[in-house]
Amino acid sequence: MLINDIVFDIKGDELIQFINFVNCCCEVIEDYYVANWINKPHENLDMKTPFELFKEDNVQPVFDLLTWIEHDEADA
Repeated sequence: MLINDIVFDIKGDELIQFINFVNCCCEVIEDYYVANWINKPHENLDMKTPFELFKEDNVQPVFDLLTWIEHDEADA
């Protein structure tokens, strides 16, 4: 299910980091699905969302998950 209206609470000083984060996600996840994927809890992230980890400044687990997805070792 795709969510049409997603609001991200991004502060001005986080904007460039968030754009870079989304671009990394777009390299692996279909562009049309990235906003939903970022807000979806993932088993491999201890049921946190990639956005929650971004806000916690803990994106390495998300990058690890993207690598696993890219190598068909995890599901998006």
